[in-house]
Amino acid sequence: MSEEALFAYWNKAAPSELMDFFTLIEICLHQFRYMGKRFIARAGILHARLQQLGALENAHTINNMYTHTEADINSQSLLEANVSTEVCLTVLDTLSTFIMGFKTQLNSDLGHNSLMKKVFQVHLCFLQIPQSEAALKQVFTSLRTFIFKFPCTFFDGRADMCASLCYEILKCCNSKLSSIRSDAAHLLYFLMKSNFDYTGRKSFVRTHLQVVIAVSQLIADVIGIGSTRFQQSLSIINNCANSDKSIKHTAFPSDVKDLTKRIRTVLMATEQMKEHENDPEMLVDLQYSLAKSYTSTPELRKTWLDSMARIHNKNGDLSEAAMCYVHVAALVAEYLWRKAMFRQGCSAFKVITPNIDEEAAMMEDVGMQDVHFSEEVLLELLEECADGLWKAERYELIANIYRLIIPIYEERRDFEKLTHLYDTLHRAYTKVMEVMHTGKRLLGTYFRVAFFGQ
Repeated sequence: MSEEALFAYWNKAAPSELMDFFTLIEICLHQFRYMGKRFIARAGILHARLQQLGALENAHTINNMYTHTEADINSQSLLEANVSTEVCLTVLDTLSTFIMGFKTQLNSDLGHNSLMKKVFQVHLCFLQIPQSEAALKQVFTSLRTFIFKFPCTFFDGRADMCASLCYEILKCCNSKLSSIRSDAAHLLYFLMKSNFDYTGRKSFVRTHLQVVIAVSQLIADVIGIGSTRFQQSLSIINNCANSDKSIKHTAFPSDVKDLTKRIRTVLMATEQMKEHENDPEMLVDLQYSLAKSYTSTPELRKTWLDSMARIHNKNGDLSEAAMCYVHVAALVAEYLWRKAMFRQGCSAFKVITPNIDEEAAMMEDVGMQDVHFSEEVLLELLEECADGLWKAERYELIANIYRLIIPIYEERRDFEKLTHLYDTLHRAYTKVMEVMHTGKRLLGTYFRVAFFGQ
């Protein structure tokens, strides 16, 4: 299809149709993803065996159809790699064409609009699914161009897109292929330097913080990034900063060195997690210690509290997961209260748990310069708290959460939301009466065990 035909379609398409167009492109990338030679060999053998079981009389014919010599597997692998790469390059070319013609629309609201998020999601999709080495090389080049054209998307406003990109690049920094590790490290360095230039060569706080958060998330997801391969990628980033003459007389090289040093410290501190990944109580205790050490960096503390909630949910410990959600909401409320953006801090949650005083220990630090919490973020977290408390059968506590939400919706005159909240409260109190009458709810008593001395 020619560029003229594409532009004719895009210009006539409604916003929802444009979204559907990029969703379809994402589906294509998933369908034509490259699965690798080993997978192709296994899939071919399995397919042949299933065919033989289904039609034994045709076994001779099937064996001829599905031969599994090394040459056949190599040929099939090469064919699939070429098709996958061709699809990847076609999608990259289409994205480039769209960006060229719709740059103004993509830049609206500092690049934080639904169209930009969709286009960015397609770019991110390349790093999330298996790609051939040749395709990934072009993807990294395309991402550099994307960062260069839309710096405000990554370095201004909400940090969610910068966070997602850092997470996926760091995963590539741990790749088995040295060429991919090198390209990923250079792309991450380019992101840091672009952030530095965007702030008028003052700092790259946004990328600095999001990289540390991404490392913490990767560790929390028990993705082994403490390997020699990842350390090599960090060395490449350091070397780039030391050899870049354009920023030689600035604070940038020392800031990069400080970042890589901090990452290595986090990796060392979490080395024990690998030993205890099959011991959920010990794993959560280690993550709790890490969360406690990040009182000066709300985003990082939130990362580890979220990780603890995931582990608790996975193990069916719903009350503990709900308490993690309460602490996250209290952390955000405390931050907003200190910025005079919300009427109450973490003390409002004391009626739910006395442990909430931990969130009052928040300190002003470099990590707080790039926190983009808002009333909307807090509302989402409070809703998540209420949902978690419902699942944990802690119905009495839901009212305490809703007391913080209701005034916001009353001020906005959002009667639909208020109807939903009061309906949930009605059902919660009905449940309280029901469990009190039947006695079918068993809430355990918990004791925290701590070890002192050697």
